[in-house]
Amino acid sequence: MNCPRCHATASPPQNTCAACGFSAALLHGYLGNQWVRLERITDAAHCLRLEDMRRDEVVLDDFERIFPQAFFAAYLGVLPNSVNVAELGFWLLNQGAFNTHSFSRRNDFGIVLVVDPVAQTASLTLGYAIEGYFGGGVVDRILQTTGSHLKQGAYGAAIENACVRCGEQLRKHARSMEWQPDATTAADMGLQPLRGGHQSSSRPLTGISNPRP
Repeated sequence: MNCPRCHATASPPQNTCAACGFSAALLHGYLGNQWVRLERITDAAHCLRLEDMRRDEVVLDDFERIFPQAFFAAYLGVLPNSVNVAELGFWLLNQGAFNTHSFSRRNDFGIVLVVDPVAQTASLTLGYAIEGYFGGGVVDRILQTTGSHLKQGAYGAAIENACVRCGEQLRKHARSMEWQPDATTAADMGLQPLRGGHQSSSRPLTGISNPRP
């Protein structure tokens, strides 16, 4: 992962960034270390119109339908000087319980867009399980197009653009990784016998014709 303060590369087990000294403990001092429940779109700045909110919800639904393990969430709020958008995104992915359609989705597969509408800044924070798919400046390019919408005050379009572009990036990798089902043996088919057994048919099931369409 990258440090949310200086963007230096750090591995997940590290508690403190070797480059700038940032640590999650610093954020806990500002924001606490309790879990918080959030909707997929949290508009703390009240800058989204109702029609934009509804459209973005449909876009997020489509994202979760295409990528059942993952989710996309957005937070819009005016941040204090002590926290930047990247730091808040890092904290939300570590402390947020997002109200997705399936609560079994892990934050390791989450993507969080944080927007400060006053500072006109934005960040994309990626879960550990998917951040490897966004190398080569992909996040920076997504934020560039998102930033153009923010400058126009089109916050709904900014969320939609970021979500769609992230989906396009994940789809590229999904195409190159063809899923192969695991081989199943009689021992691990998951079929539990009924207590006392079940009487089989007295006649062999032979000569059955296909039903009419």
